[in-house]
Amino acid sequence: MRKAEFFVPSEAMVEFADAMASRKLDNTVTGTTTEGEIVVEVNYERDETDEVDKLEDVLEKIREQLDEEKDEEEDEEKEK
Repeated sequence: MRKAEFFVPSEAMVEFADAMASRKLDNTVTGTTTEGEIVVEVNYERDETDEVDKLEDVLEKIREQLDEEKDEEEDEEKEK
């Protein structure tokens, strides 16, 4: 059995959990980081590697969206 750890921003946990559940991967929430991210451990077999890779892609897209939203909010604040 293999293991992957994901550090998920709390505001993205619902979307990440949905993506994880749709892949039926064995997972456990193991804690939080000092930055407030949720640590999720995923246990998987070799034949599930592609699904874990896709989950990594999902998390990266979520992070990019959050960064874009943060940048937009900062720009709006500067305009005020």
